[in-house]
Amino acid sequence: MPNDYYELLGIAKGASEDEIKKAYRKLAVKYHPDKNPGDKAAEEKFKEVSHAYETLSSPEKRKKYDQFGENAFQYSETGGAGFGGFHDPFDIFQDFFGGNFGDVFENMSGFGGRGRNRPHRGHDLEYSLKLDFIEAVKGVEKKIKIRKYDLCSACDGIGAKKGTGKTTCSVCGGKGQVTQSSGFFSIARTCNSCGGAGEMIKDPCTECGGMGRKEVSKKLTITVPAGVDTGTRLRIPNEGEAGIYGGPYGDMYISMSVKEHNIFTRRGYDLLYVALVSFTQLVFGDEIKIPGIEEDLNMTVPAGTQTGQVFRLRGKGIKRLRGRGKGDQLVKVEVVVPTDLNARQKAILKEFEKSTGKEPIKNNKKFFNKIKRVFK
Repeated sequence: MPNDYYELLGIAKGASEDEIKKAYRKLAVKYHPDKNPGDKAAEEKFKEVSHAYETLSSPEKRKKYDQFGENAFQYSETGGAGFGGFHDPFDIFQDFFGGNFGDVFENMSGFGGRGRNRPHRGHDLEYSLKLDFIEAVKGVEKKIKIRKYDLCSACDGIGAKKGTGKTTCSVCGGKGQVTQSSGFFSIARTCNSCGGAGEMIKDPCTECGGMGRKEVSKKLTITVPAGVDTGTRLRIPNEGEAGIYGGPYGDMYISMSVKEHNIFTRRGYDLLYVALVSFTQLVFGDEIKIPGIEEDLNMTVPAGTQTGQVFRLRGKGIKRLRGRGKGDQLVKVEVVVPTDLNARQKAILKEFEKSTGKEPIKNNKKFFNKIKRVFK
């Protein structure tokens, strides 16, 4: 080994750490045993530059070497210097194999096969669907129009011109990977020739450029089940975009947005309706007819019912989306206070009030709040 490590690496004595590193990488690539199989001289040279780099890349060792020379250290012919002094052990492999070293390890045996031309699943699509209240409650069929990537009709999704097809890649033999060995490493990389697909298209389809799909306009019929509500999201399998290079379809998701109704209010799967009745109907009771989802319904208002009271009609509500049966219809009765009484009617009411023997209700906030709610 030459007495001067700086001379061995081809650098000046005052070289910076980066200069030492660059000089070493250049020589290590040149004399690496895997690039010079069976060349003992190159192997020996590799050991020498590695030992020199190990010494000069360490501030403490470099200081001792500058003071005492190579005798400051005991060098082992068994390769003790080896790769121990590398500040970045991947630098040498990056220069040796080329490209991004992280990509090399990503494609090592057992983890490879993610080449750019391998089949990829198509993207999922989402469509916002607006529904009327009754459509959401009862269910409906809707026709929609979308633009998406679908299989190319010119090549039937193969990606090759009609009458041609794919051939096995001659470089990787259809594996999609090529293997390189470097000492104790065995590294599998995506085949650059076929992009990892293992197959080649010599004559790509001119319509889709060999991808096997292209953008089209498509009409779909969506079956909306009864019981959906704003925020309901339906999944339609395989109605998303077609995959690339023969990959499977994605899915379609339909997001629901439901308009409010003018007389019905939804509470989960229950349906609320406010029935306006007269004072006498509450006092004497009555049979009233109210609107329902499927048909008009008859309901008994018992005598003495108070304004604001809620009645429940079992099973007359909204069909449950993921279950059996239906919710209930809730009927809230509110009294309608007459505003156009004639003199005789007013007199009758005054006489009625006196006959009860009770004082008129004065400053009763609860009573007046009930009255206000009727006219909101």
